[in-house]
Amino acid sequence: MKKVLCICAVGLLLGFFTTSCNKQCQCKTYVNGALSSTGDPFEVETGKKCSDYNSSLTLLGITTDVKCKPTF
Repeated sequence: MKKVLCICAVGLLLGFFTTSCNKQCQCKTYVNGALSSTGDPFEVETGKKCSDYNSSLTLLGITTDVKCKPTF
């Protein structure tokens, strides 16, 4: 029983430390499928994921995509 409690305690601590860290995202901008620029990593707002910053816009036949991924 003590081993189970220890394993649960360690699992809770690991979960706490991994969720308490500030997460960073890095976004890349693509114009018509070709990489145009890579932005600097930034802190994610509370309650958001990196994929929430993804976007796509087509104007006058030119498609611009922003794709964000977490950095480690």
